[in-house]
Amino acid sequence: MDLHEQQDLREFLISLYGPQAKGWPMTEGMFNLTYELVSESSACSDAMDYVPRPLPPGREPIKWITKQAREMFLRALKDRKEHYVICLKAAAYTMKFRFVEASMGI
Repeated sequence: MDLHEQQDLREFLISLYGPQAKGWPMTEGMFNLTYELVSESSACSDAMDYVPRPLPPGREPIKWITKQAREMFLRALKDRKEHYVICLKAAAYTMKFRFVEASMGI
């Protein structure tokens, strides 16, 4: 990886793991773990598309749920290039020790 790619990877990992990631070596192994993390997060983000949004006060529940069903379907169809932050954070939490081990060369 070149320096620019390493810096981008470092900034992403710092956004998830905080300052401790500053000292981690940005190697191919770290990149592969990050790829795995984002892939795992993607499955969660896909599922989040099917979660109804909150019912606004004063709305009729039947009309609202019908509209939500349409919107859920359309969200799932759209070519999404983003992930829900909660999904990234959950995946980051479950994989934290793998990143720490990789940073120590284990």
